[in-house]
Amino acid sequence: MGRTISGNDTSIGIGQPLQFTLWPVVAPHTVARPLDCSTARLLDCSTFASLFSTPCLQSNVKKQPERMHHFLDQLRRGLEQLNVRNERLLVAVSGGADSVALLRGLVEVGSEFSLELIVAHFNHRLRGPDSDADADWVRDLAVSLKLLCEAGVVADFVLSPDAGGLEENARTLRYQFLDDAATKSCCRSIAMAHTADDQAETVLHHVLRGTGIAGLQGIPATRTTFSGKRVVRPILAVRRMELESYLGERGQDYRTDGTNNDTSMTRNRLRHVVLPLIREQINPQVDAALCRLAEQAFEIDEFLQQSVELLISSCLIDRQPAACRINTGLLKSESRHLIRAFFCELWGRQNWPRQAMGFSQWNRLAESIQTRETITLPHRIEARFHSDDLLVLRQL
Repeated sequence: MGRTISGNDTSIGIGQPLQFTLWPVVAPHTVARPLDCSTARLLDCSTFASLFSTPCLQSNVKKQPERMHHFLDQLRRGLEQLNVRNERLLVAVSGGADSVALLRGLVEVGSEFSLELIVAHFNHRLRGPDSDADADWVRDLAVSLKLLCEAGVVADFVLSPDAGGLEENARTLRYQFLDDAATKSCCRSIAMAHTADDQAETVLHHVLRGTGIAGLQGIPATRTTFSGKRVVRPILAVRRMELESYLGERGQDYRTDGTNNDTSMTRNRLRHVVLPLIREQINPQVDAALCRLAEQAFEIDEFLQQSVELLISSCLIDRQPAACRINTGLLKSESRHLIRAFFCELWGRQNWPRQAMGFSQWNRLAESIQTRETITLPHRIEARFHSDDLLVLRQL
């Protein structure tokens, strides 16, 4: 077994106990010995890089002498579009088909992009022995591929299947672990295995629960973590059936999470009931249509954000932690949608809570530019006019 590191990380306001285990690269037919993690924590990036000078690791991304599969072309395209090359890359692997296909594909094409791969697995401990078995399986897969593996496990009391907001809490802890693991391993990017199927499900979910342009974008191809690491999703345009075909051709098995078939959960019901019904009776290409919608929403939002930046630089006269003064002269001629986006961006810059701000609240703010009415908003925020300026004040 590997030596475990324990600690409290409060960098994103969680402060939950996490444990990390560093598994070393091993040559075939040798016994795996964990690195001394008390020493590993003290290694700087240049020292850590020396670990990758072994012939064993440098061979870990050489192309395998196997027949080329279309999935690999799609993976190459994704890496090129995201400019993932010449770096050490942390690969998040749950053990499921998607992440295993991503890892195996990166092993095959990695030398073309000068990538050094490190596997990362986070054990949420939500499925008891099955979760532990997943962690062991991923570690063994990493060893078989001669790759280093960062393993994290959450303390028993942190997550419970009966806890409220379980999925969001688990996601937050997982990203915290990946961020920490990337920092410790001197990786500047984290590769995740979201697919076109995940994108279609996400966009449809957002539409059904109510969303705007931002929500229609679904899963972003890239984002930045709290510490500045880049999360990349190079197979976001790949259908799940395509990567399953690739795994079958390579004879690569993977883990199956039985809870993914529980249709009492909204996401699973969309995947196993709603989308198959739409494909069968309405539009066989619904997945592609939803992914196109996400791309178009991203392009629109990108243009919208540029316009909002110009408005803020032109209209925001003064900004304090609890108060903003806005010249409404230029806002009066803008579309209501752009004005709503202006206020939404302003709330973000002020770090004011947005959870209770829905469409109706943003719309009232936009309308007030013409009506000049005083508006009371959630979290003790008030918008009122003083001459031609709008004052937005928050009582702290």
